[in-house]
Amino acid sequence: FTKISIELNQASLDRGLAGCPIALSIRDRVQFEEFLSDLSANFVNISAPQVDAYILAGLKRVVEFLGIDRCGLGQTMLGGAGIAITHSYQIEGVPPAPKVVLESQFPIYARKVQEGIPFQLLEDVVGDSEAQAEREYVLQSGLKSQLTIPLKASGSIVGGIGFASFRRRIEWPDELVQRLRLVGDIFTNALARKQADESLRRLATKLIEAQEDERRLIAREMHDDWTQRLAVLGLDLAMLEKSIDDPSVAVPMMRTIQERLASLSGDVHDLSRQLHPAILEDLGLVEALRCECNAFSRREGIVVDFQTDAASPDMPHEVELCIYRVAQEALRNLAKHAAVSKCWVRLFEEKGDLVITIRDEGVGFDPLQAHHRAGIGLASMLERVSLVRAKLSVTSSPGKGTMIAVRAPLDSEVV
Repeated sequence: FTKISIELNQASLDRGLAGCPIALSIRDRVQFEEFLSDLSANFVNISAPQVDAYILAGLKRVVEFLGIDRCGLGQTMLGGAGIAITHSYQIEGVPPAPKVVLESQFPIYARKVQEGIPFQLLEDVVGDSEAQAEREYVLQSGLKSQLTIPLKASGSIVGGIGFASFRRRIEWPDELVQRLRLVGDIFTNALARKQADESLRRLATKLIEAQEDERRLIAREMHDDWTQRLAVLGLDLAMLEKSIDDPSVAVPMMRTIQERLASLSGDVHDLSRQLHPAILEDLGLVEALRCECNAFSRREGIVVDFQTDAASPDMPHEVELCIYRVAQEALRNLAKHAAVSKCWVRLFEEKGDLVITIRDEGVGFDPLQAHHRAGIGLASMLERVSLVRAKLSVTSSPGKGTMIAVRAPLDSEVV
């Protein structure tokens, strides 16, 4: 830390304090704290569209403050396939950071990042007998020193920040590493706020679109189906009025009218249950799911094999509603996309959790692509389970069907 800082300090101050190592250490600390405070203040109250520009400006300041040649910020790719370098700044004449550091290309480097412990490329990685790709990169680029600090959010590795020098070798003492971790946290928090803001905007847009779609669906259902059926009932009643004196004609017509009214009433009841499942409050989760599966089978012509070995659990209503809605949405997606005539729904208790799975043997899909462009169905499921501290998993592959599972602790609490 002192070796880097001494080169940054004014020469006159260096000469004045050269005989007092304690004073130098204190001064270095104060300078870094001032730099850190100023850097953090730059990210207060900035909007999501400003974040990228502010991060690049911040990386430039880090390079200048430390007297290094390059600083880059990376984010973990889906599935842990590597690190995508999203922001980087380097001085003139220094090669830019790779756009992507794939695990397949730099396996030892990627492994070190996932371990979550700061490491130096030359000392901790290149020295590994299996780090052939990393050694070649160091030789080709002329790298003299490089420090990578993995960054965490909510206990998981979300990326890393790298500091590189090509002109001279630099030492990275533990005290400096801990301070530089704080620099990485500033950038990571700014990116997290940006991503959260963008996710909320996308979700809000999808919710509005879904709401309009639902309204159009209900309006079309009422106009094209219910209105026509009510009109037919009106004609039946008019004919009944003319034939009321002839029981042989009137009685069969009355029975037909009763059947049509019962059918219409059942459809109205199904829609009411989809909009607000009162049965969930009246009979509990198990019976509500059983009724939903039966109604789905009647409506879509898809056989639902529903089985449970769980007694109606004593859980908060919000958790039961989450499980019910996820099952409802999963069945709706299944009817749209799976192209099957049968599916399986299981509700059971396992290791202190209540688990529901919805499985089909249909066309399937690629979960990674679905995650990149998650529709309102998957987005709403993820949002619901996060609110009740449950976990959602989606297992699928093209041509091999899909299974959606929700696991909620039986002592789950609502966020």
